[in-house]
Amino acid sequence: HRDNISLRITAPIFSAIVRGATGEVFAEEGLIHTMDDFKKHFRLPDPDDETLYEPVRTYVKEREEFAVIFSTRIAFLSAVMSIGFQTFMEAIYLDPELVDAVMTAYVKWSARVLERVCEIGVDVVKSTDDFAFHTGPFISPEAFRRWVVSYHQVAAQSISVPWIAHSDGDILPIVEDMLAMGIKGIHPIDPNCMDIRAFKRQYGHRICILGNVDVNTLAMGTPEATYEEVRDLIRDLAPGYGYIVSSGNSIPDYVVPENMLAFAKAVRDFGAYHS
Repeated sequence: HRDNISLRITAPIFSAIVRGATGEVFAEEGLIHTMDDFKKHFRLPDPDDETLYEPVRTYVKEREEFAVIFSTRIAFLSAVMSIGFQTFMEAIYLDPELVDAVMTAYVKWSARVLERVCEIGVDVVKSTDDFAFHTGPFISPEAFRRWVVSYHQVAAQSISVPWIAHSDGDILPIVEDMLAMGIKGIHPIDPNCMDIRAFKRQYGHRICILGNVDVNTLAMGTPEATYEEVRDLIRDLAPGYGYIVSSGNSIPDYVVPENMLAFAKAVRDFGAYHS
């Protein structure tokens, strides 16, 4: 855990799984298609099971000078994966009772977990409920307010530390609704479809921005290109405060190690606010 950069507890999802070539597990089709499925099969672990929190306590105790970022899915993405993407999108219109039941169950569980980890002493909460494709949100802004904001705001009442929301894709049409949930930071401002500098100009006075060193640079670029990209992001986004440099997506195992070292060197060289 000393080399960990975040700590994660998530509720289980109910889906078929498929394994990638190197052993990764991916969710396939969701299994909760009806209320009968929900009543028969949907069971979440006890959020007050103390064994869940033993790693959190250890990590908080031994963090030294590092901030502890706790990561979880709150409800939306878990519900989408458990019901199935296509089925979920149809069910918000054809079977709202099912969507409400699944979302409510996940929110109730997440709210309790978030309350517990905040009591233990984590410094930041990060939620990883993706909301968008590269072409725009999964659902309309109106549906987003109905099926995401109204539920996630319930869990937000249990968060007593700054909350960062992660979502890949183009979230611009729903940013105002995300802010209404009570978030304090947004990650990663997807470099494949969003302009982080324009985003900073529009929202930088209201929200902390995290991002968005391109994973393609880390995987296929050079150390020099990586160093320059990190340097330029810090140069353009740090003024006025409210910027944390990070990758634009999860760092895969095929990145070039020398590029990660160049990333770290650029952060050391340029990545500090000076009073």
